Amino acid sequence: MRRRPHYGYYALPVVCSLSGAVIALGILTYLLISKLLGMLFTAFGACTLAAYALSMLLLHQDRAAEFSDILELKGDELVLDAGCGLGKVAIGVAKNLKSGRVMGIDIWDRREIPGNSPEKAYENAEIEGVADRVEFRYGNVLAIPFPDETFDLVTCGSVLNNLSNEEKVKALREMHRVLKPGGRFLLIEPLRNLRGLFLFTPFGFWKLLKEQGFAVVDYHCCDGMGWFICEKH
Repeated sequence: MRRRPHYGYYALPVVCSLSGAVIALGILTYLLISKLLGMLFTAFGACTLAAYALSMLLLHQDRAAEFSDILELKGDELVLDAGCGLGKVAIGVAKNLKSGRVMGIDIWDRREIPGNSPEKAYENAEIEGVADRVEFRYGNVLAIPFPDETFDLVTCGSVLNNLSNEEKVKALREMHRVLKPGGRFLLIEPLRNLRGLFLFTPFGFWKLLKEQGFAVVDYHCCDGMGWFICEKH
């Protein structure tokens, strides 16, 4: 049987712990204080879990991201995937390269993605047949370990939503710094809740991108994700 890759369940321990705590609080409130308030707490916790499960289902974590209809790649690009995790975006880009290469960096936080490691990312790349086109190493999006104007394309998926506003600005400046003039930047962020909807759609994010020197070329909303395609001024 052919092995299948798996790109992890983002923030699974955090979501389960918080949702479980809210549900437990709801049950106690229902039994000891107020049935109505208890039902509201319990429903909120259950809805949070359901929304998370739906978002993971839509993300198809058993397959790499698909870019053939979004990015027009020549095939020889040098690409940085900032915050690569288990390689979903990096491997998806690598599938569209011939002589090009993708460099994935991450801090490999296992609290954010259970089992997160470069070894697992390489395993996914091998299963997907692109191990010769990717490299994974330690690196922080707040201090990217590459010289100015190194990459033709920079991608960043499901990373900025975990950062403070100050850190978002710093990360975007770093990605702008390592991108060649005229190079492209692809930002992908989940829209699984109202916070994500207003932060990572044109409602609230174009201005921040433009302030860091990016020109927004296109925007897509697909499978619960917001996709920004930008160019470096």
